[in-house]
Amino acid sequence: MNWKKFSSVAIASTVMMFAACSSDSSSNPNRESESSSSKELSSSSSEQNEDAEAIQALVEETPNMLLTEKDGADIWLIAGSTGIYSLWAIDPTSTATSYATVATKGDITTGKLEFSKQADGFVYSKVEQGEAFAEWLEKGITLEFSVKEGALMVSIDGADPVAVEKATRKVTAGYLSKADSLVGKSLEWSEGDSTQTYRFYKNGEYVRVFGEDNLFEAGYYDVHRQQLLMLPVYFVGRVSALTSYSVKLGDSSYELDNQTSTKTYKVSSIKVSYPEEEILYANSWESTSNDTLLWTLDLLENSRYVLEGKTGVTDNTLKVRRKGEWDVFGDYLVLAVDTCQATEQVECPLERGQIVKLTSEKLEIDNFDEASKYAAPKEWTPVIEE
Repeated sequence: MNWKKFSSVAIASTVMMFAACSSDSSSNPNRESESSSSKELSSSSSEQNEDAEAIQALVEETPNMLLTEKDGADIWLIAGSTGIYSLWAIDPTSTATSYATVATKGDITTGKLEFSKQADGFVYSKVEQGEAFAEWLEKGITLEFSVKEGALMVSIDGADPVAVEKATRKVTAGYLSKADSLVGKSLEWSEGDSTQTYRFYKNGEYVRVFGEDNLFEAGYYDVHRQQLLMLPVYFVGRVSALTSYSVKLGDSSYELDNQTSTKTYKVSSIKVSYPEEEILYANSWESTSNDTLLWTLDLLENSRYVLEGKTGVTDNTLKVRRKGEWDVFGDYLVLAVDTCQATEQVECPLERGQIVKLTSEKLEIDNFDEASKYAAPKEWTPVIEE
């Protein structure tokens, strides 16, 4: 899946006879966020760079990079295997100790990475070095890369370029160190009424389902410095802008430690039927449901969608229309709402569900939302045009 940027803005609009739907949406990338939202993460420039191939080769050779020393900390940049880049403030006397971490999605081959406290996942310790890193990040951090005489160079916030050095640390045996080892695994935890399940997919995608109400989070993950990093893109419920775990490996369970608590998760393998996304936007889809509406769903190739519910073929009265961004994470379809219209005041939550079946003749989605009025149907067939 290509990385796409998503707006966190929900738009309520009134058109003709339509009343605006209600969609509480919030996204704050520097603390826990709550409600239903899509989150915009900063990424590198999309401009072409003449040194792209050389930069790529050098980064693959040295994914752990020491950039500079600043405010009593070594500044590391980690280039992961899934397109996540993380910037760290590290104790110069102990590479096992970090004071702060910020992570974003990007592409270093464009020659530019940008980190922002407002847009990216960020965690830090309230010590002098961590506070200093937070202040630096508040202004925005820009890294510009070039190649000179076969060496990777970096300019930090417009300063003169300096050579990037290799950063090294001792690997701790028995702990997660590669993102690939999570692909096709499910991690489940429960205690009383609290439940949580992570599903990890190829291309660095993950889905988290938690709580009694099937709250939801979907985004991207990677493992840097033996820390499992997770960046949410879409969520319903309370989530962290950046989740960071050390993961102790066991035969049938993993211990996930985020420095405030340690939980033991049951590990199992999952069989994933990755959907062919081309089928999703090859046709319009239609469905009837128990709310007596005739529904149409257009999933467009540009990642936009239009969902409409009408009273039927005879009078063809439009009752609800939703527009927004769609995406697939693993085998889950997400429909984020940025424009919602209806003939009455209704909730317009982010809709999500596992794709149970996808062929050119049928689309079946296990939609989590069964309570909302005008929730999208679960079963669809392609629109037949003469």
